Amino acid sequence: MLKLLSYNVLEGALPNRLPAVLRIMLAADADVVAIQEARHWRRHRREVFRKVSRRLGLPGVLLAANSGFDFAVYSRLPILRWENLGLDTVFVHTTGRLDLRAPGGETFHLFVAHLSPDHARRRRELKLLLRWLHPYRRALAALCGDLNSLSAGDHVVRRSIWADSPLMDRPLTVIPAVERAGWRDCFRLRNPSAPGLTLGARRRVARVDYIFASKPLAERLSACQVVRHPDLLGASDHSPVWATFEI
Repeated sequence: MLKLLSYNVLEGALPNRLPAVLRIMLAADADVVAIQEARHWRRHRREVFRKVSRRLGLPGVLLAANSGFDFAVYSRLPILRWENLGLDTVFVHTTGRLDLRAPGGETFHLFVAHLSPDHARRRRELKLLLRWLHPYRRALAALCGDLNSLSAGDHVVRRSIWADSPLMDRPLTVIPAVERAGWRDCFRLRNPSAPGLTLGARRRVARVDYIFASKPLAERLSACQVVRHPDLLGASDHSPVWATFEI
């Protein structure tokens, strides 16, 4: 069994939210933890990155983002190789790919992305992202992260979204494009009607954090949920999402 957790921790969870973020991640007890917005974790010889690694008991890699909102990925599975695909490209942040040795010796390919909230910029990012994903659609592969995108039919708490939020006027094109490319929305596969809200500071108002699986990996999906924990609202403006696969 492999458990994957994806979490946008809001500007590195610094200076005082990191303990709550760590409690949430420890309670999830995931094999692979993909963190977005690991801002300032590269400072002082990667002090924060190393601290989180020690607390989780997992080695990892830190991927620099064009924006400074870096990614950190920690893994109980051996990391065979990794690549920071989105660095110095059109991406506001970045996209990374890691190849991990899964239980049983198979290779698990993990893409971590954080797309722009601006629709025009996000369309350019999506074009590149789909090109990188294409060779892995028949492998054991997953895409996770904050895609800053709504899925058609998803519940949105419109009265609680600030009036100038781009969530209210952005076309719903990203998620359908990923699905047309052959990738399956893990949360929707296991929760056809649950809201699954992940975004919101005072209360969760929309679902923008996803785990997608290739068809071969989706066939091994056993569960996918949004994390529930008493520290969630104080830790970040996002809730993490986890999925388990029978690998």
